[in-house]
Amino acid sequence: MFGLCQRLVATLLIVAAGSASADDAPPQGLLESLTGKDAAAWTGLDRFGLNAGGWAAAGFTYNSDSPASHNNGPVSFNYRSNEFHLYQLNLFVERQTQKGDDWDFGGRMDVMFGTDTPYTQATGHWDMGLIDKRDLRLYDLALPQAYVEVYTPWGNGVTTKIGHFYSIIGYESVPSWPNFFMSHTYSMKSSPFTTTGFLSSYAVNDNVSVQTGAVTGPDNFDRKLGAWSYLGGASWNSDDKATGFSFSILNGPTDDTRSSNLSYYTAVFHQDFGTKLHYVLQHDRGFQHAAIGKQDAEWYSVVHYLTYDVADTWGVGLRGEWFRDDDGVRYTDGAASYFALTGGVNWKPTGWLMLRPEVRYDWADAQRNPFDGGHEPDQLLLGLDAVVRF
Repeated sequence: MFGLCQRLVATLLIVAAGSASADDAPPQGLLESLTGKDAAAWTGLDRFGLNAGGWAAAGFTYNSDSPASHNNGPVSFNYRSNEFHLYQLNLFVERQTQKGDDWDFGGRMDVMFGTDTPYTQATGHWDMGLIDKRDLRLYDLALPQAYVEVYTPWGNGVTTKIGHFYSIIGYESVPSWPNFFMSHTYSMKSSPFTTTGFLSSYAVNDNVSVQTGAVTGPDNFDRKLGAWSYLGGASWNSDDKATGFSFSILNGPTDDTRSSNLSYYTAVFHQDFGTKLHYVLQHDRGFQHAAIGKQDAEWYSVVHYLTYDVADTWGVGLRGEWFRDDDGVRYTDGAASYFALTGGVNWKPTGWLMLRPEVRYDWADAQRNPFDGGHEPDQLLLGLDAVVRF
């Protein structure tokens, strides 16, 4: 498997992609650095008004307990210990809508391969059966986004996604490159990753924007199509963008044959102290009626992020989390509180390469020991990954 991953990464670094999504205005990607052309120009897609790109994220996580199962659970995404893995190899093609006085149409499609893909697959007849799990075991293929986008010149302009796209719930993202840390929070693992339906966005003014839509529930494509949920939110930013607050919610049934309402919200506050020091506070809460049989389930969390830009190319960060699984439904250790403290460095020596070493300590107050296959109440992880943007 290691040799296969090496060949896939090497081949796609040379052949497949280019600079990442234009909505982030990324620096020069690897392909452009080597050839002078980004992926859209290199493939000729720019002639059709299309953008293309991608990234690869690979790394290693050392677990001091050396679990026999090589499992860091309940930590997710980098859940394998003492093994090198390709976490994500993501390619995309998109056309962004142009805001103006006329209607416009665009869209995007992503294809992802790696050990992160099981988290991004949707139930139903979409992407769960693209690769037989007996063939590659830990590796799979996903289509986390495939949507059209419509811009309508009403008021300040309304942009609507229709199709399959990433959820707006949560703070950390499934795509690896926007995150400061290589590992993810328990909150991230418990939140919806993808949704299917439509979502409209509207900027009320320079400070306030709102989103509203309807989807087929969390991480679902076409299963239980009679159970639709509301997805929406709002955000506010100060004039200088130093202070901001956002709130998003998913609410609706998860089953169309029985009572099973799920409510999940995320509230995020951010504050910049000058140009270098940044603070983020995230709070999540989920409640599901009759999650297991007739039992209701509730979970909630608080996460703090503090990062400091030492220089233009690197920074240091600290993240602390408390996650409460009040009914033992989100994880398998009974009613439990999970705690995690992570310190890391984010280094970008070039515009297309990011390195993220980190130290993470997890512990829990649970009915059963969650770590090392149920043998330990805590664990220490040392991680390092590299993210290459094409």
